[in-house]
Amino acid sequence: MADTTQLDPADRTSIDVQTAIGEKRRAYPTDACIPCGAVIHIGFFFDGFGRHRDHDDPATSRYSNICRLWEAHRDNKDRRREKTPNQFWYRFYYSGLGTDLNKEAREGLVTSAVMKAGKEAATAAEKKAVDIGKKVAGVDRLAVKPQSALSDGVKKGLEDFSYRPVVKSFNDLVGKMTSVPKNVGRVLTLAHDDRWVRRARAAARAILYDAKKNPMKVGWDTAKEVFIGVALDFIPWCRDNRAVARLLGTGVEVRVAAAKTQFEKAIEDTKLKMPKIQRIQVSIFGADRGAVLARALANELTEKYKHPSADKLAYVDPKDPNQRVVPIEIKFLGLLDAVSSLMEENKVLSMVPALNMIKQNYGDQKLAVPESVERCVHFAAAHELRFYQRLDSLEKTRGLQYLYPGTSEDITGGAPAGTLGARAELQRVVLRDMLHEAITHGIVLDLMEDMFKYKPDTFAKFTLAHPLSDGKTTYKIGELIEAYQEIVPKVARLNFLEHMQVFLRWMAVRYQSPAFRSTVTSRFDTLDAQHRALLKENQDAESAYIALRNQNPPADSATLAKALARWQDSILPEMVSGRDAGIEKRRPSEGIWERIQRESQDMMSRESQQAGLRRSVKIMQDMAQSGDLPWDADPDFSVGVIQAMMMSPEQEALAQAWKMGLNGSNPLPPKVMALFDLLVHDTMLTSWHDHLLSSTLYFQTRATDTFGVSDYAKEEKQRKRDEKAAERIRQVSDAMTPPPPDIGSSLSASQ
Repeated sequence: MADTTQLDPADRTSIDVQTAIGEKRRAYPTDACIPCGAVIHIGFFFDGFGRHRDHDDPATSRYSNICRLWEAHRDNKDRRREKTPNQFWYRFYYSGLGTDLNKEAREGLVTSAVMKAGKEAATAAEKKAVDIGKKVAGVDRLAVKPQSALSDGVKKGLEDFSYRPVVKSFNDLVGKMTSVPKNVGRVLTLAHDDRWVRRARAAARAILYDAKKNPMKVGWDTAKEVFIGVALDFIPWCRDNRAVARLLGTGVEVRVAAAKTQFEKAIEDTKLKMPKIQRIQVSIFGADRGAVLARALANELTEKYKHPSADKLAYVDPKDPNQRVVPIEIKFLGLLDAVSSLMEENKVLSMVPALNMIKQNYGDQKLAVPESVERCVHFAAAHELRFYQRLDSLEKTRGLQYLYPGTSEDITGGAPAGTLGARAELQRVVLRDMLHEAITHGIVLDLMEDMFKYKPDTFAKFTLAHPLSDGKTTYKIGELIEAYQEIVPKVARLNFLEHMQVFLRWMAVRYQSPAFRSTVTSRFDTLDAQHRALLKENQDAESAYIALRNQNPPADSATLAKALARWQDSILPEMVSGRDAGIEKRRPSEGIWERIQRESQDMMSRESQQAGLRRSVKIMQDMAQSGDLPWDADPDFSVGVIQAMMMSPEQEALAQAWKMGLNGSNPLPPKVMALFDLLVHDTMLTSWHDHLLSSTLYFQTRATDTFGVSDYAKEEKQRKRDEKAAERIRQVSDAMTPPPPDIGSSLSASQ
């Protein structure tokens, strides 16, 4: 470890982390033993939706936490490998869904330990997918061009029967469930582990359950799944287009396939340098919808390399005559604000064929955390309220979950500076915690001390030493977080209510501040300001031209023509801007502050009625027990009606938090107020469309999904079956292997 004396205390590694690192190293005493063989460390990094390492400015907050963690992971170009020649370090990055797949993932590039071109064709898999797709979905006739509208491309596909063969085939499934559809059958004859085969099978499995309930819908559903999963996912422009990925959920398969390819290439590359391998250590990181990819990869690796069961993985080189078994350890799975929905589940969409193409979530992927993962942590945003950022909770599978103050971008990174002056440093709190979690579980990410010495540019992206100022007082980020966690302790559960209560106490105070309210403008305010600026430019240009026309001596023709051009150029922008501002002014929408006032007043009114409604319920129940009600009364119905009018316990707690903030009965500490003032991004305030599209503003907690579900009893049964099968194979193998010759008997016979 590098010298720590030059580091600010905020950047020094704690004693607890250093102790954990030492314990992990003692668990692998042969790691430094060169004759024992190579130790391969592979890290996979799946970025969030719309984020791209090669496009986002690394000097700004747009550079995501996944990119920063990728930088912190060691690679084979690191000069420290000279001291540990049997350690091989590979790091693989995958750009977020909705962006162009980055080059090294697209082309299967590996940073080689032997400094030779590691470029092999993951593109071969891509070409194979193209061939399959053309045969199955008729995409060779599907006109998809960047300059063409998506709707035109889909329409052309329909006209050219891209869907119809699949629809017809799967309609046959209704009457003959055991038959294999003709067109899809050509795909199913391919290699068992082909990703397109698995995608088609997954689509079919997802639909079979509905076949008995709604047979008329089966053909379209399966056609949609195969077309989107197989056809669109290999057309780069479609697959990586932001709008298409948002609506159709494309881009998953090609990224997971690229990761599996690079995993194998890393092993092959290591064997060129050191044929004997001790073990392979894997870490996987994912943010936002990249967490879908991270879990999908963990499940893919588990399924392919289980040896014999899913809790033990191993790599066996098929070309190795000795069939040596190399253990694979998925040491760490780190998730940042996992989101698996594209929108809230809407049953109407699944009933309308044209809208049914819209993918509402990634629930068709395997999102449970497999038993092969040794450690999984999930850091999530406590104050994210946007309806399309529903948290995919791990509560029904493996993993520890922790909430942090802020919205999704405060956890994953990638947020621009907000209009409230919010800075980007809050994302570094989670970043540093994830760094330490990974390192303490054996992942080859660099400590702050090592970054300071070997990677100064990366160190600058992790440091928490920079002070913050609100104009009067200077703070360090760490002390603001500590003050917050004194009120809401960091615990391994999704305690959204406690976090939202603190947020509402802050918001109630700021809601009453004219200075704070003036910092947040409506959509109309923004358009009106733009129009006034353009109107002034138009008026100034007109005045300047008229002044030149009337001056004596007259201006020369060139100057006059230039002034006239300026005036004419200002006319149309001013007219368009005025039109837009006028439309927005007449739009039947509600300003953010007006909406907060309306919703808070409604909550206060309902909260004031709670005690009376409870008394009414108690009276009704007592009368029912004593028999004082009329013979035809229905006390259960009456109690139900009253209870339906009451607030839920969660709503009541949020209303009381708002009231506490309004009356100042229990003010938040200044450092907690400063945390929200300076660091927390609030999309409801800074994004007009998010607050307009939300059914409720702040009197709610974050919506969650639970797509990942682990059936522990089923896993245990499968593990026993796998172990029994492996034992039978071993016995058969032993029986077929001839015993070694008896050397003593041979010597006696020769004498």
